[in-house]
Amino acid sequence: MAILTDYKYYKWIAILPGWYIGDFVGAIAAYFLVDTLMSNKKEDLSFDLALLRICTLLIKSDGNVNPEEIKVVREFFIQTFGKRKSEKVFKEIKTSYIRNSTLDQLVTVLKLRLSPTKYYSVIQMLYAVAAADGKIQKNEDLFIEDVAMQFGFSKDRLQTIRNQFVKANTKSKKYSKKIIDSFNVLGLEPGVDINDIKTSYRKLAKEYHPDKLTGMSDGIKNLAKQKFQMIQEAYEYLNKNYV
Repeated sequence: MAILTDYKYYKWIAILPGWYIGDFVGAIAAYFLVDTLMSNKKEDLSFDLALLRICTLLIKSDGNVNPEEIKVVREFFIQTFGKRKSEKVFKEIKTSYIRNSTLDQLVTVLKLRLSPTKYYSVIQMLYAVAAADGKIQKNEDLFIEDVAMQFGFSKDRLQTIRNQFVKANTKSKKYSKKIIDSFNVLGLEPGVDINDIKTSYRKLAKEYHPDKLTGMSDGIKNLAKQKFQMIQEAYEYLNKNYV
């Protein structure tokens, strides 16, 4: 018997914890991941277990098991799949063969179930987990970079995603709060040149363009429109006010 008989609605419910773990970024990541996870009604838990195991390894990678990071992962699974199925996944992971799998093997499981266009969402989720305690540690960075490289990401593209989860930290009085906030939106820090700003803007504008969400609900489209507008406004502001 299928765990969920009307799974299509759960991807929309997942937007709530998704928003919690990463604003618009988390919401979109949650949507695409849940759409994939719930599209198979059979009780094949291999993908679920692999994703959970990767999150667990990420949390342990810095040698400090942080409660906030655990909370983000648990909330994502529970609010996405419901408590019953989530508890089953949490129980299965303790004895599953997946516990003995290497990271390479776990990533292979994800790649077998995901189209390359959805790899981006997995990396977003991992950064959201890593950033839950307020700081992405070096070993967490290296761990996510390992996953990303296996997905075929360039370091530049990976940095763009990472920057969405870390705010620029500068004590310089040279830049106004508006300029710093604009850089945060584009995933940059003050000090870069105009070419870097243009490059980041083009990448993000392409990634979050509402046209990429054709066929999705008006809610998701509106979120995309809002994020796209923020990106445009940040770019235009920096173009006029950043020297």
